[in-house]
Parts: sequence; structure tokens; C-alpha cells
Amino acid sequence: MNTHRQCPVEATAKILGARWTMQILHHLREPKRFCELQAEVGEVNPRTLSQRLKLLEEEGIIRRHPLSEKKHIALYDLTEKGRGMLPIIDVIVEWASQWLDIPSHQAEREPTHHA
Repeated sequence: MNTHRQCPVEATAKILGARWTMQILHHLREPKRFCELQAEVGEVNPRTLSQRLKLLEEEGIIRRHPLSEKKHIALYDLTEKGRGMLPIIDVIVEWASQWLDIPSHQAEREPTHHA
């Protein structure tokens, strides 16, 4: 029997720690298509974005809603579990705005979480 219990911080970091994951969640406050999400996240390549979306879907954090079978177009949105992560991201944005050298125009365009 495995008596090792995983630390909650470690377990959350495994999900959120992968490159681009927090940016993806931050921009999925509203449902988006793959191309919209890629444009908002920025420099992520399509293959990496696709991998991250699949992992987040497997974790039950996002849902993929196919819009067209022929073109493989889908809409992505957060599940209840995923929405539960938004306050974490909001605190990170707030901390970064206060403590990191981020130009004010970037901080202003970051959406805030609404319940």
C-alpha cells in the first residue's frame, strides 16, 4: 500500500506548471475556438497548444465541443473545476502587477474574474 500522500501544492503545480497552461486558462474565461485561443495566448505553436488542451480536457478542467466533424473545428470552455482555478490565476496577475516590472498597458488589458 502506498502511504505517500501528495502535497496539494505539488499536485496543483503539476497541472498549472506546464508551459502555456495558465495562459490558456486565463484566456478561456469565455468559450473560444482553437484559432482564437492561439491568437490570444501568443507564441505557442499549434502542436503544443493542442497537447495542453488535451491534457486539460483529460484532467476535467476544460471541455471540447465539436462544431464541425469535417473541419475538426471545436469550441473550448472551462468546466466547473477549471473555473475554480481562475481565482488562483487572478491572484497571480494581481501579484505580478504589484511586484514585477510589467508595463501598465499589459496589466490593464488582463481581464478580471467575475463569478
